[in-house]
Amino acid sequence: MKWILATVLGALVLVPGAVCAQTIKVSAIGVIGPVEDRSPTTWAMSGWDMIRLTQSDGAFTPIMRSLRMDARTVDILCRTQAPPLGSRDIRTVVQNGHQYVTVRNYLLAEVRPQDARAEGTSIGALANKLARAVRAVLPQIAPLPNRFGV
Repeated sequence: MKWILATVLGALVLVPGAVCAQTIKVSAIGVIGPVEDRSPTTWAMSGWDMIRLTQSDGAFTPIMRSLRMDARTVDILCRTQAPPLGSRDIRTVVQNGHQYVTVRNYLLAEVRPQDARAEGTSIGALANKLARAVRAVLPQIAPLPNRFGV
Protein backbone atom coordinates (compact mmCIF):
# COMPACT_ATOMS: atom_id res chain seq x y z
CA MET A 1 0.00 0.00 0.00
CA LYS A 2 2.81 2.42 0.85
CA TRP A 3 4.51 1.86 -2.49
CA ILE A 4 1.28 2.76 -4.32
CA LEU A 5 1.02 6.00 -2.37
CA ALA A 6 4.68 6.76 -3.04
CA THR A 7 4.20 6.06 -6.77
CA VAL A 8 1.14 8.32 -6.99
CA LEU A 9 2.88 11.15 -5.14
CA GLY A 10 5.95 10.73 -7.34
CA ALA A 11 3.77 10.93 -10.44
CA LEU A 12 2.05 14.07 -9.16
CA VAL A 13 5.40 15.74 -8.66
CA LEU A 14 6.38 15.01 -12.27
CA VAL A 15 3.07 16.02 -13.88
CA PRO A 16 3.31 19.81 -13.34
CA GLY A 17 6.73 19.89 -15.00
CA ALA A 18 5.40 18.05 -18.03
CA VAL A 19 2.22 20.11 -18.28
CA CYS A 20 3.82 23.53 -17.64
CA ALA A 21 5.78 23.72 -20.88
CA GLN A 22 6.78 27.31 -21.49
CA THR A 23 4.14 29.08 -23.52
CA ILE A 24 4.55 32.54 -24.90
CA LYS A 25 1.79 34.99 -24.08
CA VAL A 26 0.89 37.37 -26.88
CA SER A 27 -0.60 40.73 -25.94
CA ALA A 28 -3.61 42.06 -27.80
CA ILE A 29 -2.16 45.35 -29.03
CA GLY A 30 -4.70 46.45 -31.59
CA VAL A 31 -4.04 47.41 -35.18
CA ILE A 32 -0.81 49.02 -36.32
CA GLY A 33 -1.60 51.51 -39.06
CA PRO A 34 0.18 51.12 -42.40
CA VAL A 35 3.46 52.96 -42.91
CA GLU A 36 4.70 52.70 -46.48
CA ASP A 37 8.24 53.89 -45.72
CA ARG A 38 10.54 50.83 -45.80
CA SER A 39 13.58 52.69 -44.42
CA PRO A 40 15.56 51.07 -41.61
CA THR A 41 14.75 52.29 -38.13
CA THR A 42 15.96 51.77 -34.58
CA TRP A 43 13.59 50.73 -31.83
CA ALA A 44 14.39 52.81 -28.76
CA MET A 45 12.86 53.71 -25.41
CA SER A 46 13.58 56.72 -23.22
CA GLY A 47 16.50 57.71 -25.41
CA TRP A 48 18.14 54.23 -25.31
CA ASP A 49 18.63 52.53 -28.69
CA MET A 50 17.94 48.81 -28.50
CA ILE A 51 17.13 47.09 -31.78
CA ARG A 52 18.02 48.12 -35.33
CA LEU A 53 15.33 47.01 -37.78
CA THR A 54 16.29 46.97 -41.43
CA GLN A 55 13.98 44.32 -42.88
CA SER A 56 10.24 44.17 -43.45
CA ASP A 57 8.24 41.22 -42.16
CA GLY A 58 5.50 40.60 -44.70
CA ALA A 59 3.34 43.73 -44.76
CA PHE A 60 5.09 45.10 -41.65
CA THR A 61 7.75 47.66 -42.59
CA PRO A 62 10.62 48.28 -40.15
CA ILE A 63 8.77 51.29 -38.72
CA MET A 64 5.59 49.24 -38.24
CA ARG A 65 7.60 46.51 -36.52
CA SER A 66 9.03 49.15 -34.20
CA LEU A 67 5.53 50.45 -33.44
CA ARG A 68 4.40 46.88 -32.70
CA MET A 69 7.24 46.49 -30.18
CA ASP A 70 6.27 49.85 -28.60
CA ALA A 71 2.70 48.62 -28.12
CA ARG A 72 3.84 45.27 -26.73
CA THR A 73 6.25 47.01 -24.35
CA VAL A 74 3.51 49.23 -22.93
CA ASP A 75 1.35 46.18 -22.29
CA ILE A 76 4.24 44.17 -20.82
CA LEU A 77 5.32 46.97 -18.49
CA CYS A 78 1.75 47.37 -17.25
CA ARG A 79 1.61 43.66 -16.42
CA THR A 80 5.05 43.22 -14.85
CA GLN A 81 5.35 45.87 -12.14
CA ALA A 82 5.44 43.56 -9.12
CA PRO A 83 7.96 42.22 -8.46
CA PRO A 84 10.14 44.80 -10.24
CA LEU A 85 11.36 43.80 -13.67
CA GLY A 86 14.90 42.46 -13.74
CA SER A 87 17.32 41.47 -16.47
CA ARG A 88 16.69 37.78 -15.71
CA ASP A 89 13.08 38.29 -16.87
CA ILE A 90 14.18 38.96 -20.46
CA ARG A 91 15.00 35.80 -22.37
CA THR A 92 15.20 34.19 -25.75
CA VAL A 93 12.79 31.34 -26.35
CA VAL A 94 12.74 28.79 -29.15
CA GLN A 95 9.25 27.48 -29.83
CA ASN A 96 8.00 25.58 -32.86
CA GLY A 97 11.14 26.44 -34.79
CA HIS A 98 10.81 30.19 -34.18
CA GLN A 99 13.10 32.35 -32.04
CA TYR A 100 11.53 34.95 -29.76
CA VAL A 101 12.62 37.60 -27.29
CA THR A 102 10.26 37.52 -24.30
CA VAL A 103 9.74 39.48 -21.11
CA ARG A 104 8.30 37.24 -18.37
CA ASN A 105 6.98 34.98 -21.13
CA TYR A 106 5.23 37.85 -22.93
CA LEU A 107 6.23 38.16 -26.57
CA LEU A 108 8.30 41.24 -27.32
CA ALA A 109 9.73 40.34 -30.71
CA GLU A 110 10.23 37.46 -33.09
CA VAL A 111 13.68 37.28 -34.65
CA ARG A 112 13.13 36.57 -38.33
CA PRO A 113 15.52 34.84 -40.74
CA GLN A 114 15.73 37.97 -42.92
CA ASP A 115 16.93 39.95 -39.88
CA ALA A 116 19.71 37.44 -39.23
CA ARG A 117 20.74 37.43 -42.91
CA ALA A 118 20.87 41.24 -42.96
CA GLU A 119 23.10 41.19 -39.85
CA GLY A 120 25.27 38.39 -41.24
CA THR A 121 24.64 36.11 -38.26
CA SER A 122 22.42 33.24 -37.12
CA ILE A 123 18.91 33.70 -35.80
CA GLY A 124 19.94 32.45 -32.35
CA ALA A 125 22.95 34.75 -32.13
CA LEU A 126 20.84 37.73 -33.19
CA ALA A 127 18.12 36.83 -30.67
CA ASN A 128 20.74 36.74 -27.90
CA LYS A 129 22.14 40.10 -29.03
CA LEU A 130 18.67 41.65 -29.02
CA ALA A 131 17.83 40.18 -25.62
CA ARG A 132 21.08 41.62 -24.18
CA ALA A 133 20.17 45.07 -25.53
CA VAL A 134 16.68 44.89 -24.03
CA ARG A 135 18.08 43.57 -20.70
CA ALA A 136 20.31 46.64 -20.47
CA VAL A 137 17.39 49.07 -20.87
CA LEU A 138 13.98 47.72 -19.87
CA PRO A 139 14.68 47.11 -16.16
CA GLN A 140 15.97 50.69 -15.87
CA ILE A 141 12.87 52.30 -17.36
CA ALA A 142 10.21 49.91 -16.03
CA PRO A 143 7.78 51.38 -13.53
CA LEU A 144 8.10 50.20 -9.94
CA PRO A 145 5.17 49.05 -7.81
CA ASN A 146 3.51 51.73 -5.73
CA ARG A 147 5.02 51.56 -2.26
CA PHE A 148 1.72 52.71 -0.76
CA GLY A 149 -0.25 49.85 -2.31
CA VAL A 150 -2.66 52.15 -4.13
